[in-house]
Amino acid sequence: MTLNFDPAPARKLLGSATGPQSDAARIRVSDLLSLRDQPVADAFVMLTAPLASEAFEQTELMAERIDAGLLERLRSTLRRLRALWWAFEPLLDEKEARIVRKRFKRLAEIAGEPHEIGAACELLDRARKDYAWLGPVVRTLRQERRSASAASCVTIRKAHVDVLLRRALADARRRLEARGEDRTLMEFARQRVSLADDLLSKHELRAARSKRVDAKTLRSIEEAATKLQCLLELFAPVLERGHAHAMAHPGDAQAALGKLNDVLASEAAVRRVAPTLGDKHAIDEAVRWIDKQKRGESRAALKRLRSLAER
Repeated sequence: MTLNFDPAPARKLLGSATGPQSDAARIRVSDLLSLRDQPVADAFVMLTAPLASEAFEQTELMAERIDAGLLERLRSTLRRLRALWWAFEPLLDEKEARIVRKRFKRLAEIAGEPHEIGAACELLDRARKDYAWLGPVVRTLRQERRSASAASCVTIRKAHVDVLLRRALADARRRLEARGEDRTLMEFARQRVSLADDLLSKHELRAARSKRVDAKTLRSIEEAATKLQCLLELFAPVLERGHAHAMAHPGDAQAALGKLNDVLASEAAVRRVAPTLGDKHAIDEAVRWIDKQKRGESRAALKRLRSLAER
């Protein structure tokens, strides 16, 4: 099967897509069922081409409007692409695959900046009922979110995502065509999902043995959980019921860390807007309040992680 990247088929579908369960995603799942016994290379083409088309269309739409929701959908698409490149890395040029994944990660981070500021707005807005002095910080964060959405759209448009995707797919095509891989998608998916599940367990166990959950630890678990979740969503139709634990695993990890993740994102966002606000007292008080929340959520997250590690 030839690896071609044509964004046209995704355009009509993306017009009404509102999240990860779009029409395009459902079509991929339907097609996946028919490929469970097909060679891995064919499955790679079928999985990556529609996602590449979605990413291309989403970046194309950014030339027309600034939309935080569109940025969030692009971040989800890029995360899935990154997970796929990791899943198929053993069959690709590993050095090149890692470079591609780093680029996907950076673009996803840029697309996710408004989301992180939004998390800070929600967290501090709830606290503002008891702490009126948070008002100026919340208002500044809302303005910063709008500015961040505009800046992210401009940066992503200038990144030429379509060129990145075309080159990445062309390099993958050459590598896959040079290999004589005879495993089916079912066999390959089982192996890679099991490995992703093991990696998440290792990160959780390492965290459970620590005294606290810091930002680096949280990020490693979050990335491992996201990777496993993306693979499960894409490979679910060809996995056996024996993967029931893996199916629930990323959700459990994300639930354990969700609140702490929001608090850490809020702290970063508040520090980012500090120069804009100009009210040192309000910023110091906001950071002090967030730090208190961080300590509490870190203890709670550690307790949840230890319970997961003991299963």
